[in-house]
Amino acid sequence: MSWLVGDALGAGGHLAWTSPTPVIAAAVAGAVLAWGVAWWTGRRGGQAAPGLRLAELVLWALALSVLAVAVSGPSWVQEQGREEPGKVVVLVDDSASMGVREGAGPRGDAVARILAELGADDADVFTFDDDLHLGPPAGWDGRGTDVGMALSAVADRYLGQKLQGVVLITDGLDRGALRRGLQAESEAGRPLEDAVPALPGPLTVYQVGAASDLYDVAIDEVVTGGFAFLRTDFTLTAKVRGPPGLKVPVSLSREGHHLQDLDLSLDAEGRGEVSFTVRPTRVGRFAYELSVPVDDRDAVPGNNVYPVVIRVVRDRTRVLQVSGSPSFDEKFLRLFLKEDPSVDLVSFFILRTHEDMGAGWGSDELSLIAFPYERLFTEELSTFDLVILQNFDYKPYFDFSANELLGNLAAYVRDGGALVMTGGDRSFDLGDYGGTSLADVLPVTLNVAGPRTDPTPFRPVLSAAGKVHPVTRMGATPEESEAIWSRLPEQDGYNRVSGLAPDSAALLSHPSATQGGAPEPILAVREVGKGRSMALMVDASWRWSFSEAAEGRGNQAYLHFWKNSLRWLVADPEDQRVVVTPARENVLLGDDVRIVLRVRDAGYLPVEGAKVSGTVLLPSGATQPFEVQTDAAGEGGFDLHSTEQGAHRVLAESPGVPGKAETVFAVSDRDPELVEIIPDGAFLQRLAAAYGDRGSYRAPGEGGAPLLDPTAGRRVMDRSETALSSVPLVGLLFGLLSSLAWLLRRRAGAR
Repeated sequence: MSWLVGDALGAGGHLAWTSPTPVIAAAVAGAVLAWGVAWWTGRRGGQAAPGLRLAELVLWALALSVLAVAVSGPSWVQEQGREEPGKVVVLVDDSASMGVREGAGPRGDAVARILAELGADDADVFTFDDDLHLGPPAGWDGRGTDVGMALSAVADRYLGQKLQGVVLITDGLDRGALRRGLQAESEAGRPLEDAVPALPGPLTVYQVGAASDLYDVAIDEVVTGGFAFLRTDFTLTAKVRGPPGLKVPVSLSREGHHLQDLDLSLDAEGRGEVSFTVRPTRVGRFAYELSVPVDDRDAVPGNNVYPVVIRVVRDRTRVLQVSGSPSFDEKFLRLFLKEDPSVDLVSFFILRTHEDMGAGWGSDELSLIAFPYERLFTEELSTFDLVILQNFDYKPYFDFSANELLGNLAAYVRDGGALVMTGGDRSFDLGDYGGTSLADVLPVTLNVAGPRTDPTPFRPVLSAAGKVHPVTRMGATPEESEAIWSRLPEQDGYNRVSGLAPDSAALLSHPSATQGGAPEPILAVREVGKGRSMALMVDASWRWSFSEAAEGRGNQAYLHFWKNSLRWLVADPEDQRVVVTPARENVLLGDDVRIVLRVRDAGYLPVEGAKVSGTVLLPSGATQPFEVQTDAAGEGGFDLHSTEQGAHRVLAESPGVPGKAETVFAVSDRDPELVEIIPDGAFLQRLAAAYGDRGSYRAPGEGGAPLLDPTAGRRVMDRSETALSSVPLVGLLFGLLSSLAWLLRRRAGAR
């Protein structure tokens, strides 16, 4: 008859109520109310014997109690513990280095054999890279292998348990801190166990992969300074690894153009270095690529090429200063340039004229050298970064070669050179530069109508562009710059011009004089082709030095102005009005790289809504056009998905803005996880040794059973619940008791 109470009931259990407390309370209250109703209605029945009436009420009480108990959800709960053997946990390294080819297949092929020998069906198998994942490996594409993390994660996951064993299957190329820590402890002679996480079971390490089975020729590293100096040799040193004694040809190219080959013989350890010498001729960023041939047996072809982006900068700015006569302005500027260690100055001021040379004097009777204008403005012009014409009248010296020499100077500016012309009685229209080819590259127009100079003293004022332009930025804010310029001394006159040339900006203006309704420019700048020019219509900027010194501020205003001017005139490509910059210079194949473009007007204010279009030149020769529009900050950008290895050069331009912006970035297939691919057995042996007799190391192909702890186990609690409200006895009791109570009620004459 055990079926009446559910034959799962047994000794050692306990009763539990599963219904919520409000439900239990409602059931009890309902039973009491129902019993009260039965008592009240029974009084209105016939004259039954007291014993019969009492029996009825007792039966109703018992029946309603059974119903209330059933609604309260009684359960019979039994718990019983049992012992189970401890688990075996298997950790499999699924990083990319496990997929390198060794012989006929990837080194990770050995993992399946090891798992089969372990009987991994009964084990908890995890894969790991820089995180832990449940289940066997699906491929070898993990990054950032961290053995210490994996071991610590196992200790946390099985906290309080005693494992039979922990199995680690890896090539030992740990990218975390554990490998470095064990090596440091070993070299220092300190105990290794302090550097490893505590484990809940013995550790067995299975190494997969062996250096003897690996054929790989790779460029491990290219050593550069990160940047190079213009017209100065620099070296790129490639560190090559491969089979010992192998002779390897190493090639150097720049953005697809082959430059040089050198042969390298690897030493007995399979390593060697080779250095290339390069002399850059332009400033900017350039992508160089060093490579070694790819053999059919090569385990990782991606590491046979090593791209590197080099930024070429100026070591010293080479300046040619030509002055028509000695003056304070010439003296101060020459002194400033000579004392700047970043400037290589060639300075001429004219004391020996054509009259001296045509007066019949012999060369040995003249102590002054002749002005070598022909050589300077033909052969050597391209060697200078900046030419300063300081109150210089070309006519007495250039003779019949004036058109050619001034044309050379104009072409020099358009090709990327820089030019400054300052005021004086031999400059601008007073030097008859109007109508010459040089006038076409100045930021002002000549052939002024009326007087060519104005001797009235005045103090220049900053224009809106001058408040933010790098040349006239004296302070941290536009307001601070304006305050500094406002306290500088007056100038004693200026050279008048007809106005601004196209695409030019006035940075300093006359406070009252106008030309065509606009203030007359005193300092103007312009970008012409790839170069820049500046016109300063006064010849007494040296006064800015004396004035500041008299007020106890030194000569900082004068120095700041000319330093700013020098930097802007010979600026790097990043200081153009249209600038293009990649978010990263070295990109992994398949990654996206953000290309940022910035547009500024002639006064270097951001241009909102400017359209910038251009082309990305891919290594294969294909092109990818783009077009963006700038925001309120004058910036725009797009994401480029890299699909080809090699140098990617980006060219950009904006309508109405002179010049083209360009930059370069390199894309490679050099997965960081594959930079080092030779298995590190020494690390794995140290790791096993750190656990003493609870650690064991298996060499590649060795196999064998793992180290297990036979005493490991765990107590498992089995819990069973039987819902008493649903057993047949409850229904039978309620039905029997309520039927008897009703029968007695009828016999008593009640309804």
